[in-house]
Amino acid sequence: MIFNCFCKDNKLLKVFLEDNTDNNKSDFINQEFNKCDKLKSKLNNFLNGDNVDFKENVDWNLLNLGDFQKKVLSETFKIPYGEVRTYKEIADAIDSKAYRAVGTALNKNPIAIAIPCHRVIASNKLLSGFRLGGLKFKKKLLINEGHEIVKDKLIF
Repeated sequence: MIFNCFCKDNKLLKVFLEDNTDNNKSDFINQEFNKCDKLKSKLNNFLNGDNVDFKENVDWNLLNLGDFQKKVLSETFKIPYGEVRTYKEIADAIDSKAYRAVGTALNKNPIAIAIPCHRVIASNKLLSGFRLGGLKFKKKLLINEGHEIVKDKLIF
């Protein structure tokens, strides 16, 4: 799998897999946004197991997010490389009891990987939901970050 992205002024707007046809790329194709080779390279380095910092490549004002989704993604953005949080932990951190809504907000993450929604798991330690490449890909990303996973369950 190969990542690609759209950006503006070195800020990510959309991350997608080259072979993924269901990624709403058409929203970006005829606009002033372009594919960014430098950021594409950073994303693919991450895919190869590197710990890549995307802080300079995220501008919250450029992302079209509602208030709740922005809170969820902002909290998720804080999860360090090699660590995980549960949907409940994310919800608690933003003073919400809407655990399922956290999952829905993460599912609409326009810049997955940079905002590491793959680091969010169910309370029972099972991997769940990952729009960008599915559970098999989420598992690969977590293994790259040093986690052990057996039958789609994280082993601590």
